[in-house]
Amino acid sequence: MKKILLAAIMMVAAMNASAQFEPGTFTLKPQIGFGISTLSNMEDISVPIVGHYYELDKTVKPGFQVGLEFEYQAKKWLGIAVGLNYISQGMGWENFKSNLDGIKYNSYNNQLDLGYINLPIVANFYVAKGLALKTGLQFGFLTDAHLRTNVRASHKEGDVKIDNLTQISENLYDECNKFDLAIPVGLSYEFKHHFVIDARYNIGLLKVNKDEMGNEDKHRNGSFQMSFGWKFGLNKKNQAPRKQAAM
Repeated sequence: MKKILLAAIMMVAAMNASAQFEPGTFTLKPQIGFGISTLSNMEDISVPIVGHYYELDKTVKPGFQVGLEFEYQAKKWLGIAVGLNYISQGMGWENFKSNLDGIKYNSYNNQLDLGYINLPIVANFYVAKGLALKTGLQFGFLTDAHLRTNVRASHKEGDVKIDNLTQISENLYDECNKFDLAIPVGLSYEFKHHFVIDARYNIGLLKVNKDEMGNEDKHRNGSFQMSFGWKFGLNKKNQAPRKQAAM
């Protein structure tokens, strides 16, 4: 039992040991992650089911991200990072269930899907070894915009259960602005062997919806993202020279 406890303590200590590349080095970090997002000033929606209208409250939308990040370690306390990634964001509305005249209705996956290719340029301020506070600018380019919902109607005829699934997808790409600008703020921690956890919140600055939509509300993106990546050195400046063996 003591041996198992000692091994667990050693593993935790190894994971908690931080690392950081030396000034003058370039690194590449493939990363993948997840997030939640929403849109400001977005209203609730009404779902019509058999002549009845039901209000659905707003919720956050889960999403994912995948991409790469290059960083130049300018100083021990400062790194400049440029990323290229794809992020799925938007917002959602709550699921809904109802029973009308013996028919069960289930509305789910009610969400606005927005896909962006993002180019974040971020300054990493290393306040401790491996620990960085970050902020900068993020340029986004819209790739996809769809309003989606699924409505399932189920009932029984004798011993037979009948399900009817209606999947609705409305393309809103032409009604949205193609360019987005955000301020990312967050922090990251670089573990031993250069495994990195990065958490940031992206504050949207521009309207998602076009002015000609007749909607005066300013719907701006807001998303929390957490990513996991691995840094690879692109030069050898951080490596100490090998000692020659004595003759």
